[in-house]
Amino acid sequence: MPSAIIKQFVVEGATDFPFAMLTADECWPARAADAAAIVAHQFNAGGATPHRKIILATIAKYAPNRQRWIAAGWRVID
Repeated sequence: MPSAIIKQFVVEGATDFPFAMLTADECWPARAADAAAIVAHQFNAGGATPHRKIILATIAKYAPNRQRWIAAGWRVID
């Protein structure tokens, strides 16, 4: 069986991170810094949520669902 090919894509947004999209798109934060960026604002109660770009990784056969990311207040950029 051939090894899986890992692909990366970038999402950006300034609202709460849509954690359900990680499951929906079968992806995960590509680096520790991306994981930290996802949760950093969760502990800033009442504070402004900064605009963030987060790199996510997935197996090549999965593509991000751009419309669902937009519906969640985020967008996929390449």
